[in-house]
Amino acid sequence: METLLIVGIVIVVLGFVVAVVHFASRPPKEAEAWDRDDNEDYEDDWDEDYRNDRPR
Repeated sequence: METLLIVGIVIVVLGFVVAVVHFASRPPKEAEAWDRDDNEDYEDDWDEDYRNDRPR
């Protein structure tokens, strides 16, 4: 009987933890969607082949 009580408590606690993590991982409601078409967000000037700039 004690084992069943402990298993029940563990299941309830794990369910609570899963619910809190799921709730916390949601994005805020006031967050704006990222506009991928807005080119002014990318002010950096990238070279054509940026891999050649790596130190060897």
